[in-house]
Amino acid sequence: MIQRDAEQAATRLARGFPVVAITGPRQAGKTTLARSLFAQHAYVSLEDPDQRSFALEDPRGFLARFSGGVILDEVQRAPQLLSYLQGVVDQRPVMGRVVLTGSQQLGLQTAISQSLAGRVGLLQLLPFSMGELARAGRLPADLDTVCSRAVTRLCKTASSALSCGFPAMWPLLWSAMCASCWPCAISIASSVSFVFARRVAASCSTSAVWPAIAASPM
Repeated sequence: MIQRDAEQAATRLARGFPVVAITGPRQAGKTTLARSLFAQHAYVSLEDPDQRSFALEDPRGFLARFSGGVILDEVQRAPQLLSYLQGVVDQRPVMGRVVLTGSQQLGLQTAISQSLAGRVGLLQLLPFSMGELARAGRLPADLDTVCSRAVTRLCKTASSALSCGFPAMWPLLWSAMCASCWPCAISIASSVSFVFARRVAASCSTSAVWPAIAASPM
């Protein structure tokens, strides 16, 4: 496992708050970090349909199973738990008792801040930094490789946009990539992805805006 710069911050938060919430984009390593630092905690993924159904139908019964520490992974799948979690940690405010992980969504962060105000330490986890990769000996040998990977990731979202109204951008993006003009390629891919996300939002109802954008494969 690659050591994360955020480990010290997470450990420090666990000493000062009964709940630690680790949020961030998909594939940033939230679950891996939580399970590594809090290996003694029980682990539940709310992506599991049975666990999620239990949490939604009987939140008190769901939380009562965990007398010790617990990691609740992908908590954005059952945000109703947060209100019940407030009472649980107030009854037994052990520091670092509950660890939440969730994809970075405005609604989730607002719900956590409101339901667990004063009880939760928030940590935003980003994908690996160049420093983290260098320490682990995983940093690509040249900048072209680093930039190529960044553009490839952006293109996962941009490809949807380019096929839905931006076909003229493909030659520009391809030319920039072939010429290793990474600032241009990244700028094109980022701009197209952003405009596409706004179009998705505009076509959705207010309640569906954030799930639609979060579902884009960035």
